[in-house]
Amino acid sequence: MKKTTTIISVLAILIIVFNITLIDFNEFFSKKNTVVLITIIAGACCLLLLQILRILNKIKNYKNKNN
Repeated sequence: MKKTTTIISVLAILIIVFNITLIDFNEFFSKKNTVVLITIIAGACCLLLLQILRILNKIKNYKNKNN
């Protein structure tokens, strides 16, 4: 599980970085930038969900150790 979340995290970071390079600052409110910004937000949401999953696994492991 740890390897899987690490791989997905790296992929999400790569997607975010790639899409940041695609932002056109001259025409910031164009349709192309809308798709890019949505993809950046989706990558950030993915990272947030993976962080929550890691915390939940730590809590579960801590709870199992003490029982």
